Amino acid sequence: MVADRQNIRPWRIMIYMVILIVVFLTIYFISGQVSPSFSIQLSFDRLKLKISGNNSSQSSAQSITHLWSLRLADGAHFRLAKAIPCRTIEYTGGPKKDPVNSCADQSTNEFSVENTIKAQQWLFDHQHPSNCSNKRFAIIRKYAWSGFGSTVHQVVWAFGVALAEDRIAVYETPGHWLYGDCVSSNPDCLFLPITNCSVPRNVDGKQTSYINADFGHWSKPVHPSVFQNRTFNWYRAQLLFYLMRFKPETLSHVQKMVTQYLQVPSIDILRPFIAIYVRRSDKITGREMKQAYPLKQYFDLFEADLQRANITNIYLNSEDNQVFDEFIEINKQKQGRYKLLSIKAQKNIVFASLTRMSQRDRGKIVLEFLTDLFIEANADLHAGTLTSNWCRLVDEMRLTLGKTLPYYTPEDRYLLDM
Repeated sequence: MVADRQNIRPWRIMIYMVILIVVFLTIYFISGQVSPSFSIQLSFDRLKLKISGNNSSQSSAQSITHLWSLRLADGAHFRLAKAIPCRTIEYTGGPKKDPVNSCADQSTNEFSVENTIKAQQWLFDHQHPSNCSNKRFAIIRKYAWSGFGSTVHQVVWAFGVALAEDRIAVYETPGHWLYGDCVSSNPDCLFLPITNCSVPRNVDGKQTSYINADFGHWSKPVHPSVFQNRTFNWYRAQLLFYLMRFKPETLSHVQKMVTQYLQVPSIDILRPFIAIYVRRSDKITGREMKQAYPLKQYFDLFEADLQRANITNIYLNSEDNQVFDEFIEINKQKQGRYKLLSIKAQKNIVFASLTRMSQRDRGKIVLEFLTDLFIEANADLHAGTLTSNWCRLVDEMRLTLGKTLPYYTPEDRYLLDM
């Protein structure tokens, strides 16, 4: 009997240790009390182990990490993709045309999960040196006075300029960013810190310089040598992906909204689904879009593929309430085939109305934006209009996640904006 107890005791100790480790990891991933740098690096290490332990990069897609807060393309997505006919589309508006083949093998596809992991590791390492002394810095400041998608893209351009000059990018504090609802008033209010280095006090133009994030277009993008052979489409998407890693507080709020409005504990339960964002209002009046496309025109583009992939869940969002009435009419004609997914977000919100809000109210709207982004990025199929900065942002996110099925757009063009 004593011998039996001695044989059991080590196993009990091991079980207790495993439980304690799981509890500890759960606490710091949820509360964010442990250093962000440590938790992010741990996420990278976990993904590296997955890749090295399995020849298929798809296996790494099974992990949802604290680093990205968004699910990488997984086996279920790739199986669905096989049901949809292959297409090669060309993105225009960049330094040159960038083709994307939806059926390219993951081992050769530029937008593979493994390439994203490697790129994000490089960006993280560059921005998080073990010693910040004697490094060259670029202080990002003077954010664009424009819509959320537009201003974020211009921060991306500024970040790209900093990397091209081999500088570590930092945000000026306070940054007076329109969408920053916290003391620092910069993108760190919503996303994980851009760097672990402090903002230098002495700006001499050599060791430390300023880069304004309001220059509209990135006229001559330069890639760091490690990304020299990558397309502009891929590179800009990786920069955006790095800058928009949800901080724990943001992710927690977003997940609560998903649970509240979609009535599910996890967005994965709703998969497979298509996400549609119908942009109208100021894009039409400002003539950035040629016309307001009816929802039926979107359906005509993707419905055959929905049937091939047996998709009946449709997430729909728009600043125009009429779009939801259009869905009801379309679904009546389809004998109620489709289930509508949506969040209770404030409608008719455009840039002009945002500028008239209090910082607190604007902060709530931004969290609604990010909830939409979270849902759209986790979808398997996507539709919208790429003349919209918001739709381009969603498109970049889903490509970086490894989802290369073509973006359905009634504009019939795939726009890059420099």
